[in-house]
Amino acid sequence: MSAPATSVGTASSRALRGLSRGADVVLVGVTPPAAPEAAAHLAAVLEEVCAPTTVRQLPGGACTALTALADLAETSHDTPLVVAAADLDTDLPALLDLLDRPGVRTATTVVARDGVDRGLEAATLVRVGRDGRAVESVGSPAHVVTAPTHVLLGVLRVAPEHRAEAARLWRAAAAVASDGWSGDVADLAVLALVRGGLRVGAVALGPFRWARGTAGGAGAAGDPWRQRLRGASRGGDGFFSTYAVRPVSRRITAVGLRHDWQPNVVTVVSLLMGVLAALLVATGWWWAWVVAAVVLLLALAVDCVDGEIARFTRRFSPLGAFLDAVGDRVKEYAVLAAVAAVAVREGQPGWPVAIATMVAVTVRHLENDTYDHRIGFARASVADLLPVDAPRDLGPEGARTQLAPAPTRSQSVVFWAKKVIHLPIAERYLLIALTLLTRRPMLVLWVLLVATIVAVAWTQGGRVAAVLVGRDRTWASVPRTEGPGHVDEQLDLGPLARAAAVGRGSFWTGLAGVLVLLVAAPLALWTDLPGVALAATVVGSLMVGQGWQAPLHHPLDWQAPAALWVAESLVVALLVHHTAGVMSAAGYAYLCAVAYHRYDTLYRQRDTGAAPPAWLSTAGLGVDGRLVLLLVVAWLVPGAVVPLLWVAAVYLAVLYVAESATGWHRWIAAQNRAAQDKEGAA
Repeated sequence: MSAPATSVGTASSRALRGLSRGADVVLVGVTPPAAPEAAAHLAAVLEEVCAPTTVRQLPGGACTALTALADLAETSHDTPLVVAAADLDTDLPALLDLLDRPGVRTATTVVARDGVDRGLEAATLVRVGRDGRAVESVGSPAHVVTAPTHVLLGVLRVAPEHRAEAARLWRAAAAVASDGWSGDVADLAVLALVRGGLRVGAVALGPFRWARGTAGGAGAAGDPWRQRLRGASRGGDGFFSTYAVRPVSRRITAVGLRHDWQPNVVTVVSLLMGVLAALLVATGWWWAWVVAAVVLLLALAVDCVDGEIARFTRRFSPLGAFLDAVGDRVKEYAVLAAVAAVAVREGQPGWPVAIATMVAVTVRHLENDTYDHRIGFARASVADLLPVDAPRDLGPEGARTQLAPAPTRSQSVVFWAKKVIHLPIAERYLLIALTLLTRRPMLVLWVLLVATIVAVAWTQGGRVAAVLVGRDRTWASVPRTEGPGHVDEQLDLGPLARAAAVGRGSFWTGLAGVLVLLVAAPLALWTDLPGVALAATVVGSLMVGQGWQAPLHHPLDWQAPAALWVAESLVVALLVHHTAGVMSAAGYAYLCAVAYHRYDTLYRQRDTGAAPPAWLSTAGLGVDGRLVLLLVVAWLVPGAVVPLLWVAAVYLAVLYVAESATGWHRWIAAQNRAAQDKEGAA
């Protein structure tokens, strides 16, 4: 189905990847007599995407059709099997994320409530897990699904390695099914797989046109490829990004698709724009600050373009994960540094406030991402496993059996207000840009600091309170690991703390150690007692090492990385303040290097599934080792603290960036080899 000349992108950007090429394609159910053109259109779409030998059609009742599906599934284990409802009418771009996207195995397309604008009562309801990744339960006229979240589009893809299991489950379902079942066979096929324990992924339908019987949706404005461009925007963005940044970024993306821009090049351009904004700010000129504000917001829009191009074309690069991991922080922290430098030139305490702002922003990310990993276990999709002839799934009695109603206006206002308070990246960039227009550097820093503190208090305060009052519903799902887990890898404990890891650790011992680092050591520094601060740091580090041994497993363990980061930052900030006043950027540079390592650890865990090697904590001394070294120098040679911070900043930056680049390069190479091997096998 070639796109019209006026549509989005070039032939290359709309090209198929062939990930379902050669699939066996079957239409099940009865083609509506009133819509022969729609049936022919669907068959043509599937032929273009899958290039099957033939498109089979299996009419008949549930028992007959399920048996025929089982027979077909057993004929080959080398190619996917695509099952589609014969009465489905949609367009090629709508099916690409299911049939032509890397990483999709056995899955079906689901439609959210806002994608159905007519005939909802005739649609097949399903429940998708809270993580949005898999189908948990499927309804039909003979099967009740509780707490449904979506409806089925009517297309199922079965991965080659799952065809044998699908055949077994369909044959078992056919043995107990009744041809009197009035449900659509395409949906019953999904039901049999889900209830039988074969994981069926959930692929969300974008804003596309679709129709099936009396149910359907008009989709977004424009032709199918323009609808695909609209759907290329990432979901879950904040208010400013959703309603201001994304409309701009999609226009830029449309230009990029017409010229075959590469996503990674776009990411680098966005990074350079952020650096340019920082350089403009550093001049101190009023007009340059106005231009910097505009450039920073444009950099934010361009930063969205790389992901939109990748999602539109379904061409995802492992290198893009690394570039995204560092680009946003480099831009944000470079602008903060430039603002602080201007403030200091004008005799204002820019660096302490810039340090506090950077620390708060980093705390927000460390806390949020670590907590998201933790609640991922509670949100994981778990199918209701039960016989196909059971009339009801495993949901509680009294649970709703219809889709939840659309949110009211007041609910939408509350939802977006919470999003804004959470202070996602677009809102932070907007605050920076607006305050840059005032040409008041301390106002820029203080506004962002206060807003970030409010965001941290909002998120952490509510989550900690839920744990303390026993209302945390996620902890029971978190498994205990045998070795170092997600949180352990983020602690960055050095040789001193690790040496204390003997006996049975207690979380509260480690927490008490952190409080010593957060309160006793800074208080001693504030009162000009570096020797006492050193002793407190040694004691606190030993307590942390003894209490927070791997694997750390406690309802509050997700707070640990952020707490250690704050402790190190507070000591460094006080050291600089007492030895060099507010005029030195050494503390900011040092903490930027450490922050890079913490972000790198977080992103590598998330994107590659592996943390940096253990030797890196030894080479970088860990939190405890770095603090002890700095305090020894502050005690014995106070004048050497700032030079040491500069040397440490350079050393840590080289160490962490070099190891990070090596680790990401190794992972990227492995991903590319795996992709080549897969293409070769195909």
